[in-house]
Amino acid sequence: MRHLTALIIVLFALTGVYAQSDLAINPLFKGSDKWKQKFATTHIEGEMLEDYNLTLFRSITTGDSRLFGEIEETIEKDAATAIDKECGYINGKLYYGFYVFKPKNNKYRYIFYRNSSLRSDEKDEVTIVYMEGYPTLKELKKMFQK
Repeated sequence: MRHLTALIIVLFALTGVYAQSDLAINPLFKGSDKWKQKFATTHIEGEMLEDYNLTLFRSITTGDSRLFGEIEETIEKDAATAIDKECGYINGKLYYGFYVFKPKNNKYRYIFYRNSSLRSDEKDEVTIVYMEGYPTLKELKKMFQK
């Protein structure tokens, strides 16, 4: 019985690790040596997300402006495969993007991107949020507008 419980725990852990494995942002979240020291990260699974009907929330933020262009290129690669998107630009640069991807394992998948360095009244940083779960885009937006 202990082995079965351990196996189930490992499978759930691997689901979180590979949740965005088919997306271009995956190397950013994997914590490879190239990115590891340059990001502040958040990883939430489980009970804390139940009120939002989400199963996974991951975010990374960096203030290292040398990475902003490469990160935007990575986001643009994923944007090309999104089934729905909402974007805003400042001076031709991507300021924010909200992307919806084809469900995987019956869960909706989302990426939110924001480059606040494009506004003089905000911090010079880029943030990427990956979310996975059951709410539709409309439901998710409604939750976060509260």
